[in-house]
Amino acid sequence: VADGKTDDLQFLGGASVDSLKRHRLHYAEEISVANRKWLVVLIPSNGEYEPNLIFVVVGGVITFLASAFLAFWVMTTTRRVEHFNNLRSQNEAEKASLILENARQATRAERELNDFIGHEVRNPVSAAMTACSFVKAAVNKPNPMADAASRTSVKEDVEIIDNSLKFVNDLLRNMLDMHRAANKQLKVKMVPTDVLHDVLEPVGGMLHQRNSRFEVLVECPDNLFIMADSLRLKQVVLNLGRNSCKFISEGFIRLRAAEVDGIVQLTVDDSGCGIPEEKRDKIFSKFQESLDVLSQGTGIGLFLCKNLTELMGGKIYLDENYNSGIEGNPGTRFIIDMQAPAIDPPMETGSQFSRKSAPLATLTATGEIRDASGAFTDGALAVQMQELPTACSVLFVDDDSILRKLFCRSIKSVSPDWRVREAASGEAALRLLESGEKFDLIFVDMYMASVEKQLLGTETVVEMRSRGIDCRICGLSANDKEREFLEAGANAFSFKPFPCEKSALREELWRVLFIGTESTTDSD
Repeated sequence: VADGKTDDLQFLGGASVDSLKRHRLHYAEEISVANRKWLVVLIPSNGEYEPNLIFVVVGGVITFLASAFLAFWVMTTTRRVEHFNNLRSQNEAEKASLILENARQATRAERELNDFIGHEVRNPVSAAMTACSFVKAAVNKPNPMADAASRTSVKEDVEIIDNSLKFVNDLLRNMLDMHRAANKQLKVKMVPTDVLHDVLEPVGGMLHQRNSRFEVLVECPDNLFIMADSLRLKQVVLNLGRNSCKFISEGFIRLRAAEVDGIVQLTVDDSGCGIPEEKRDKIFSKFQESLDVLSQGTGIGLFLCKNLTELMGGKIYLDENYNSGIEGNPGTRFIIDMQAPAIDPPMETGSQFSRKSAPLATLTATGEIRDASGAFTDGALAVQMQELPTACSVLFVDDDSILRKLFCRSIKSVSPDWRVREAASGEAALRLLESGEKFDLIFVDMYMASVEKQLLGTETVVEMRSRGIDCRICGLSANDKEREFLEAGANAFSFKPFPCEKSALREELWRVLFIGTESTTDSD
């Protein structure tokens, strides 16, 4: 075949394969024909291979483009992988740095808390221990407290012990309240509040001290009503007033409320030593150093006041320009801006509205609030307390024998006809109930230590309910375990220590027996 023509067949002379290769062999194949093997070789008719220039150019271009694309893909893929690896390394490094920083902050916060507690608790505990040793020595004499001087000395020592322990108790309770407020776990109930009769006058009465060199002034117009949680607002004003009492030697403490530019503002000012300028930017910090020149105070009261005020929608700040007008005593003024206007008095004849529906909840002079949520309230209860029952059977479950003994004495002091039984653990309480004893009221502590694992208070309550125990059950703990106890089946919860003053104890027992915590606990 030559040039596509088939009419002429040309026979060439014999040639070796090697010689054909020199003519740029194009195609060769071995075939079998007539029992013989033939090597068929196809070569150009002129004996030389002459490639088409277009095919060469197109093939070269395709090869170049393919090579370039492959090189580009390899390069971009390599860079992308490197970039991804760098991002992952940076992300892991940032995570490690964040974890390390959080650990440092947690360690620093724990150290600050430990230092704060150690500093604030050490002094009152030391004073209480010293006074206790004096009392112990006085009562162990052959003829104890025979003369008036000894009795006076013991009374003073007992007062020191009482004040020191109240200080520690207030500190721990304020820290608990502060934690709940900072984490938005503390709820407020906004109700019409008579600023004068529901807040300022009660706080003024608590701040009044006999034979003191300062006076407590209350300035507020009648029928000034606002929407607020009256108990929490009292707690804020009382905290500020008590701070003033610590730092004032003469002059006044003034509690004032008024409507300024359509907004209700409360102020607490005094004629004390004032706050140094270098400490004013830290006054609302948690666990800050003492703010006065004498280094007194716990350092958490203002932080708590700030959180409580913000929960009610207001703000609190220091009046930088205030001066008491008494030479040598510049004083301090805090402004509680409710950021809301006054409201019209309720229909029930002015301020009598608040007193007619006076809740069971009360704010004590130490700053404790007691109502249906235990030692601290999240709202007011419009319920009047009645008399306790004359007969009641009570079971007190706690691992501490001293606390059980003191609880029994406290109960007998207000209800001498009540029957009180004790149990040192949840298991012991369950065995007592299995024996057939019936109780009207059961108090259960949360944590009960032992060499062996004991039921938690909540686990004990669950087991009691599963066995058909339907009496009133109240959980006890120094920690905020109210929700856990209520979910376990308890009717009420109280913070430890249990109140020992008769009026407060009666109120708490009445609450546990007849109210519980259902009215102030929000359902999920």
